[in-house]
Amino acid sequence: METKRNLKYFTSKGISPATIIGWVVIIAGIVLMSLSRGTRLYGILGLVAGMAVLIFSSSGKASGDDIEYQVGEKMRNMIERGMIRFELFEKSLKYLQPLTLRGYEFNDEVYYKKGSDGKNRTSLFSAAVLFFTGERINIHHRHFSFIDDSIDEELGGSYKYIDLSRAEVQSVPFERLVGNRLYKFTDYHFVLYGKDGNEVFNISVDYGADIDKACDDINRIIDIRTKAYYEKLARVEADRKARLEAAAAEAAAAAENN
Repeated sequence: METKRNLKYFTSKGISPATIIGWVVIIAGIVLMSLSRGTRLYGILGLVAGMAVLIFSSSGKASGDDIEYQVGEKMRNMIERGMIRFELFEKSLKYLQPLTLRGYEFNDEVYYKKGSDGKNRTSLFSAAVLFFTGERINIHHRHFSFIDDSIDEELGGSYKYIDLSRAEVQSVPFERLVGNRLYKFTDYHFVLYGKDGNEVFNISVDYGADIDKACDDINRIIDIRTKAYYEKLARVEADRKARLEAAAAEAAAAAENN
């Protein structure tokens, strides 16, 4: 990962002087080309020089597209890696398809940048894949930095449905002062809670209606599998009592015969 170029993306402010100069030279070249044949050569040279300056000014830092490309590279084969990690097979995932979550992490310690495409980005990113088996939710989670190669972890957890209570999306206000401009927006989190009410998993996500639907599906599965577990438990207990009662009845009958 090109951490130096990424750092410049997050720390650069506004349009660089070299970029402005490049566009001025290009415009001057266009004007010269339109004046007369005598100035056309100078115009062409101006265009070439201006484009060279633009290329030079942009070569030292990453762009928003570069950051997104790096995200894609880091997330490549996450489903496959997660299935290997938890020793899962396609037939194991019979309730819900694997759910992929991803998002930039927003806190007071990260670098923040509002891209030219309007997207809010930070220097930290998290991605996770949730796998739903008959008894558990298995989570393969990756957390990494764009500016520090030492921050790149593959984490994970495995949680029984009976130990979970619900999944939900939380909205957290975030603001950051960059120069003289205050940026305000909402940071969304996917949160999974345990039966004790404590968080067992929390990740920033790109919010959309699909996240709300995923939470509804997860909550339904938690309810269904938890209910099935306790119904099975009750049947096992009922069978145990029936066997004990039958054994007691046989013992009583044998005692009477003797």
